[in-house]
Amino acid sequence: MSQVITFLGYTPAPRYDGNPWTEIDVEEAALEAGPWNVIDTITISPVDADPEFPASRSLTTENASDTLELWYRLVFRDLSGDEEQPTLPVQNVAGRAAYVTVEELARALKVNPSQRWQSLRRVIEAAAFEIDQELDLVTPFTSPPALVVHVNLQRATELWFLQEVPLGLAGLGSEFGSTHLARNSWDKHAYTLAPLKQQWGLS
Repeated sequence: MSQVITFLGYTPAPRYDGNPWTEIDVEEAALEAGPWNVIDTITISPVDADPEFPASRSLTTENASDTLELWYRLVFRDLSGDEEQPTLPVQNVAGRAAYVTVEELARALKVNPSQRWQSLRRVIEAAAFEIDQELDLVTPFTSPPALVVHVNLQRATELWFLQEVPLGLAGLGSEFGSTHLARNSWDKHAYTLAPLKQQWGLS
């Protein structure tokens, strides 16, 4: 049995010799350092009309091993077999339940989800984990209350900006200068979720 894995928003290096990239090898390994095995070859269609400005590519393979925590990378090749340097390895790990989608967070942040998918998903899952911890949930919601969805989106947005600045600072380069973030930025979200804890009699 094999797994289906999708790669979103990979852009190869520009070419200045007029030769476009024509294929993408999908490689798999048990360790981040390899050794690597080609498990699929994807034909690029259509190829770039101007190789100096290569398009971002998304692709899916059905040939991944039926095991989590393996590593994957892509290698772009041209018609003569010349290769670009492999992309950075990414690990196939199990995700956790979250209460908003990557697309919803991307719209709120006004970013391209296909280019930042993994980073967006990471902050969404981190925020959902904090919610579950706050509410002492053993099993995540399957039909989350609107309040939970709201906090997941708000907290994920906050975590997104926190990862972009040095710890404890925000507003770098603004007309007001740097400002300090609260030591525990979760407190306001815990307060928002308090009615749910009271409803269930949780402490």
